[in-house]
Parts: sequence; structure tokens; C-alpha cells
Amino acid sequence: MGLIRRVLDEAGLCTISLTQVVEIAAIVKPSRAIFVAHPFGLPFGPVGATATQRAVVDSLLFAAADMDAPGIRDAGFTWTDDDLRAR
Repeated sequence: MGLIRRVLDEAGLCTISLTQVVEIAAIVKPSRAIFVAHPFGLPFGPVGATATQRAVVDSLLFAAADMDAPGIRDAGFTWTDDDLRAR
């Protein structure tokens, strides 16, 4: 995905990534990314939690429009359902 993203960025198209591990995203250096503290496999939130899923998508779209410099933004989402993030 990184190579495709770079080509699109160079063509002037906005790209944004969703990351669950800031350290890996910092190595990959996406042009724009938001971090969500959700467990792997559930980056948009719990199954059936449409309000949370919509909020993550809205955060992605807002960051794509708002971020004018490369970086990783903490979207402020945390996982509270159980300890999946700690496993």
C-alpha cells in the first residue's frame, strides 16, 4: 500500500492511513495517518458498534481534509470492551 500511496500523493491526491501501531507507522512514514487504540482485526471498533465505526470513518475524512503536513494523529479512540488490546 505504501508504494501506491506515494504515487497518489505525488500526483496530488490526498491519501490517509489508519494505524493501530504508531511505532510501525513511524517507520513506514505515511503522508497522513490516524492512530486508533483498537485491537487487531477491529480497527473501526466492535462488531455492530455502528456509531463508533462511523466516528472512526469521520475522523479519517476530517484528518484527510485538515492535515496539511505529513504526520500521525491520535484520533482519541480507545478500547474499553475487554483486554483484547493487551493480549
